[in-house]
Amino acid sequence: MPVVSVIIPVYNTEPYLSDCLSSVLGQSFGDFEVIAVDDGSTDASASILKEFADKDSRIRIVSQENQGLSEARNAGIDVARGQWLTFVDSDDKLAPDFLQTLLDAVITTGADIACSGKRFFWDGFGPQSSAGTANEAPANEGSRIPVAFSPIKALTNALFQNDMPDYSAWNKIYAAQFWKHRRFPAGIYFEDVATIPQVFLEANRIAFVSAPLYLYRKRSTSILATAYDRKKAELLDIAESVCDLVKGKGKEIEQAAASNLFSAGCSILKRTPNTEEFADYRDRAWNDILATRRAAFAPQARLRNKVAAVISLAGMQALGWALRRFG
Repeated sequence: MPVVSVIIPVYNTEPYLSDCLSSVLGQSFGDFEVIAVDDGSTDASASILKEFADKDSRIRIVSQENQGLSEARNAGIDVARGQWLTFVDSDDKLAPDFLQTLLDAVITTGADIACSGKRFFWDGFGPQSSAGTANEAPANEGSRIPVAFSPIKALTNALFQNDMPDYSAWNKIYAAQFWKHRRFPAGIYFEDVATIPQVFLEANRIAFVSAPLYLYRKRSTSILATAYDRKKAELLDIAESVCDLVKGKGKEIEQAAASNLFSAGCSILKRTPNTEEFADYRDRAWNDILATRRAAFAPQARLRNKVAAVISLAGMQALGWALRRFG
């Protein structure tokens, strides 16, 4: 059995898929399987997967009709055989020592989840414009020495959005046990926010290395970069549910969840039009902002939350204008 299962959901990422697969197959730690889930791609992604699989037996291809990111990840989890699982988006890349560094971190600290720092890089005008070694994490950037957190502290940091660690599904390895009876919720955006906080709270210990070993591609077609619809507005529902999840687990983590909900409320006001379609979400977002404004002034809260909290004292209209203007 492989030590690690690398689960890659694939949907119409033809321009980037070869870069992603090459970065995974080029890992310094080699005892892993790649489960590439073709989620009904209509471009050449399936052909690229087959080409790579023909050359490297570690790649297993799962094909299904298009169901979305959650269901693609779930299909990979269903067939994973590794002791550890990691998720990689098919337009992103890994630094060459991503797996080895995180495996070393769990061995050193006794953690059952390990996370790395991340680096954003922008998608350019053509498929080759952001590829190449310039985007690899330099060997001397960040620390590869792990810091161990309790589950409460790790999730507190994530909800305060200070990235040590964060609550994305990628840039982490997880003990396979976390996924025996858990799957990502189908049919929603922001499935990471709905899932990873629960996983964190079940962990024994969470290790973090600050080196940016996960390379995340920023694209103009990302969820937050495109127009909002009511499905995307469900971010508010999820942030509210996280507040319920941490209730009674300590003042600091409750404050962190409230700060995260404040951010979600601001996101709704910024990204949704002031129309009847979104009136209920906008009203709820404003009520949540009022209810969580004090948490936005917490020492650990982001500066942008603190600025937004001050502006909110002038009212909903003023805050909405400022968020759209300066965001």
